[in-house]
Amino acid sequence: MAIEEQYDSLHFLADSINILLQTIGELPITSLEDVDNILEAQIAQKVIFEAKQTILSEGWEVNTDVNYPFLPDTNGFIPVPPHCLEIKSGKNIILRDWQLYNKTTHSRIFDAPVSCSVTWNLGFETLPHALRYYITIYAARIFQARMISDKAMYNFTKEDESTALVRAKNSNGYLGEFNMLDSDHANTFNILS
Repeated sequence: MAIEEQYDSLHFLADSINILLQTIGELPITSLEDVDNILEAQIAQKVIFEAKQTILSEGWEVNTDVNYPFLPDTNGFIPVPPHCLEIKSGKNIILRDWQLYNKTTHSRIFDAPVSCSVTWNLGFETLPHALRYYITIYAARIFQARMISDKAMYNFTKEDESTALVRAKNSNGYLGEFNMLDSDHANTFNILS
């Protein structure tokens, strides 16, 4: 069996935790079971999940759906799953108490499905490498600043973060197949005069 086939996706998180631990001079963990016994590893894991949610809330091709149908239950309520980071509908419909709410009718009762744009909070292990790496480096900078506040290391991880962001955006661009003819992707740039 090839090495790549043996590589369990759980190693992705352990590898990322080790990158964070490295920024503060701590020894690496050998498996995720070690996290329960090492305070710094527990904090590193929490910072990774915090960074993941922050970065994914920006909306990437891998974690967004357009015109995603939300169906009413038997009582007419439309529950929204807790791994939804953001939900948008052009019909004056918002998220309130983890249910869709119609601001026009002041009601949570719907008689038909509602299509929304959704940004999902996906599992760290399920993300593409470039995005996982960017999240890891972003988290490493935060972790290092909170744990030891070394200016030289902070600047080093800031440079790494910029490089990782470029790679993540390139990967996102490949997934989205953006172009200026059929995409509004370029509309996010400001033109300076």
